[in-house]
Amino acid sequence: MKILKYKKFTGLHIVCKKCNKLIEVSQEVYKGCSHPIDKQKYKAILKQNGGRKTRDLKALEYDAAIKELLEFKHELSNPIQFVSKPPKADLKPESLKDCIMMFSDWLENVDVPFFEQKVRTKEYIRDTVGYVCKLKAYLEKNGYKTDKATIYQIDKSIVNKYFEELYKKSKSIATYNHNIRALKGFYKFLIVTKGYELINPLQYAKLKNEAPNPINVVDNDFYKIINCLTEENAIQIYKNGVKKNRYRPYIKEAFELIAYSGMRITEAISIKYSDIVLNESGEIDFVMGIDNKYEKAHNFDKSKPQKIVPIPYSPELEDLLNRLDYKNHLGEDRYLIGPDENISRESMAKQLSHSFGFYRNKAGITSPIGLKHLRKSFLTKIETQTGLVESLGYQKTKSVIQNHYLVKSEIARAVKGKGFRLFKADDLNKI
Repeated sequence: MKILKYKKFTGLHIVCKKCNKLIEVSQEVYKGCSHPIDKQKYKAILKQNGGRKTRDLKALEYDAAIKELLEFKHELSNPIQFVSKPPKADLKPESLKDCIMMFSDWLENVDVPFFEQKVRTKEYIRDTVGYVCKLKAYLEKNGYKTDKATIYQIDKSIVNKYFEELYKKSKSIATYNHNIRALKGFYKFLIVTKGYELINPLQYAKLKNEAPNPINVVDNDFYKIINCLTEENAIQIYKNGVKKNRYRPYIKEAFELIAYSGMRITEAISIKYSDIVLNESGEIDFVMGIDNKYEKAHNFDKSKPQKIVPIPYSPELEDLLNRLDYKNHLGEDRYLIGPDENISRESMAKQLSHSFGFYRNKAGITSPIGLKHLRKSFLTKIETQTGLVESLGYQKTKSVIQNHYLVKSEIARAVKGKGFRLFKADDLNKI
């Protein structure tokens, strides 16, 4: 892998802006990064007063990068001069390539005023920039030189052709919609934040309906999958020959906790023994869950109390907690699922999601259900049996629950089960 010229110099590093990895250690592919040289930047990382100061350098030549790093170091050692330095002119590069790099920096809050900064995950930044780069790849495939072609040349007709082709090739509507959202955000950044005089080619672009008819995991299918969770024949072999062991010792309890709690995958496996709440009689009252999606969107700076979702008691949940020996661990800051596993909850969630698909196929289930559909099953059961799903706070609004989570066929069966009829029996004789 070709990288920018590098010689060891205190504070100087090379970072891949595609995956945020330092790559100057080796000319070979490093830590899984195999992105081309045009994704790389020199970066200054300096220690000061026990802290760490960083800056992405503009230079693409080694000597110029050293000079820029020393200027940055001088600025840090002269705080008065640093503060009083006149603001830099807001540059407006015109090539698509440079605009994408500028957008990537903005997403990472590089040179963004503190009160305008927004916390974003590395995964979100990586995916968003990746979707925008797909447009760049499409243009290059069709003969455009994106390092020279200006952002003003990419008009509505070109973008329209790109999305026509993308829609035909996309395996899912969700992927198509992700591309729409990313490019909408890219053009909004250029026009609103940077003041480019552009016509947004995606201003009226509409998202495709992803799930007009939500599906759930029916009881029998869930039992089949649970009974199929064994270490035998747990190796999944991909077409390229790669093998993955889909069994984990905590997999059964993890699937059950997701099913009995109604929380999202990462939220469910992040529940701890200290989240179990008992009533005055010492029995399980409810379990506290955290709405991580709400937290990321509305409480990223942790300035407000966390949004708690009280997970209601059920006999199935109590049985699971008993098997997890909750009485001997009550109050401990310890995960219910895989407490001793050296793995992040996000990575564990992905692992479990893949395993669910593997064991679903192993159980001979043809329905395209995934681990996330257990949440739809739970919320549908709560609604049909109690009518209180909105009040529990699993979603921000009732419309989200109605449109994306409640399985309408199950609602219809519940209505029938409650003895619904339009007319009294005696009235039928009058018709």
